[in-house]
Amino acid sequence: MMKKRKKKIRKAIIKDMENKIKIGVLVENKNKLLLIKELNSKDGKYYWNVVKGTFEQEKDKDFIQTAKRECKEEIGVSVKINSLQGVMYLHRKNVTQFNFLASIQKGTPKIAKIEDQDERGENIIELRFFSRNEIKNMKKKEFMNERAFLATRNWLKSIINNLDILSFM
Repeated sequence: MMKKRKKKIRKAIIKDMENKIKIGVLVENKNKLLLIKELNSKDGKYYWNVVKGTFEQEKDKDFIQTAKRECKEEIGVSVKINSLQGVMYLHRKNVTQFNFLASIQKGTPKIAKIEDQDERGENIIELRFFSRNEIKNMKKKEFMNERAFLATRNWLKSIINNLDILSFM
């Protein structure tokens, strides 16, 4: 009995130690940035966020494909990934987030149907393009989390990295 319990605890610890990989996409159009307003399940309030999701090894061959999939799912557009904005590591949650800059190739951004959002555990109520000045004047508390806030601040600084910096094997 004790061996089974120890094994179960060990599995839970290993699962908690796994690094989660998040992919953020900053969708640009005419020098404006698209943000989505979504529900924070912890406090029941809505906040601005970048398009974001989790890298799923069984679905995606690489982070670029994840970025494209998330844009299609969350805002209904096909995008071209132009550059890597940066990488963030959130130690307390063991999350690494890769942020990409993208432009719309096909489609007009729109909120996904409620049924589709429910299926993916999302709750997005609004999307909007913001000018640089509007982003600059937004407060940290208006964003879903610190990662979203920092990603928009990096966008204001025009931080970009060539996609060649990433290698997928």
